[in-house]
Amino acid sequence: MGQRYFLEQSPSADAPEIILSGAEAQHLIKVMRGKPGTAVELFDGSGVEWEARILDVRRNDVTLEVLGSEMVSREPALQLTLGIALPKGDRQKWVIGKLVELGVYQVVPLVTENGVAQPVEKAMGRLRRQVVEASKQCGRNHLMRICEPCTLSVFLEQQFHQAWIAHPLSAEDVSGIQSTTVAALNIESGTAGIAIGPEGGFSVAEVSKAMTAGWEPIELGSRILRIETAAMAVAAQLLLGR
Repeated sequence: MGQRYFLEQSPSADAPEIILSGAEAQHLIKVMRGKPGTAVELFDGSGVEWEARILDVRRNDVTLEVLGSEMVSREPALQLTLGIALPKGDRQKWVIGKLVELGVYQVVPLVTENGVAQPVEKAMGRLRRQVVEASKQCGRNHLMRICEPCTLSVFLEQQFHQAWIAHPLSAEDVSGIQSTTVAALNIESGTAGIAIGPEGGFSVAEVSKAMTAGWEPIELGSRILRIETAAMAVAAQLLLGR
């Protein structure tokens, strides 16, 4: 797999040439020092992958000759949706990049009772850009979706073949709750949803509401995990290697 670049606009199916512009062109021109004859790979998030070669490099864009294209999917059979009360600062971008690599279908930023990082539109834009960057690196041709933020109550209304809510063993209200372990998670296809709470955890009311809606509690062991660690753990259990 060579250098990969994301196309903001999809070319026509029979286009002999593609013009690469914007931030992707600047990266190819100024960082990678692209020259005529250099082979590159292009994708647009739809599943199509183009093989191309640089014809001409200008100040703000690059003309590429199309050598071939094909539909290439590196997606797992399971469409996993993670509802996450996002962590603070750069930890948001970091976890989004890792979830792209693992093959998560979509992430829904959650607004919860104990959440500390409120998902604002500017932050959503940065996270969507991180999806592109991570997809370039790992070879995904379908972009992981970053959905509009919503409350946990709204997220619980979504329908999945299986749905879980992460709830630690150390939580004060854990007595009497029958939880499954992360090692027992196993669904190979279809759809699954998992809710990951904030650093303060979900409230008793939120967990109760999830269980009433049919969501099964899962526990991730005796140690307290950070948000991003919990998200990666459940995603890896269900998706890694598939």
